[in-house]
Amino acid sequence: MKSLVWVGTTPRVVVWEAELVKEVLSNKFGHFQKPPVNPLIKLLTMGISSLEGESWVRRRRLITPAFHLEKLKGMVPAFQTSCVELIKRWEGLIGGDGSCELDVWPELQNLTGDVISRTAFGSNYEEGKMIFQLQKEQVILVLEAARSVYVPGFRLAREGKGRSPSDMWEEGA
Repeated sequence: MKSLVWVGTTPRVVVWEAELVKEVLSNKFGHFQKPPVNPLIKLLTMGISSLEGESWVRRRRLITPAFHLEKLKGMVPAFQTSCVELIKRWEGLIGGDGSCELDVWPELQNLTGDVISRTAFGSNYEEGKMIFQLQKEQVILVLEAARSVYVPGFRLAREGKGRSPSDMWEEGA
């Protein structure tokens, strides 16, 4: 299923079919362009999802071998260790009545961090906790930037003047 959507004067094609999405995302000719983003978001996100053109191709080539099936099969023991430790910890939380209340979202985030730490760095989540905490803070900054309205040059309107844009508006400048 495809549909055409206009965003202002820019046409956008929305693709829903899995095979077509795969074809678009693996296109090596550079016809797929990502929408423009707030420069602050661009500064905070440097991963493959934000790259385009030759930079995207180089990064994609670099990470693809890590996700081959045989490599993933070799990671199963690390996945299992992380899951078993989580289940044991959860079993320890069960009260005398045989139940407990648990917010699983942070638990699953920590499990993900633990699996990444074990498979990529040979350590566990606790040893790399600070790095994951910094990544969470970075995500918060990106989300705040995404929610804000970006007006090119708005920051410069204030520089050197000591006045806020609202002050300038009131003064008729």
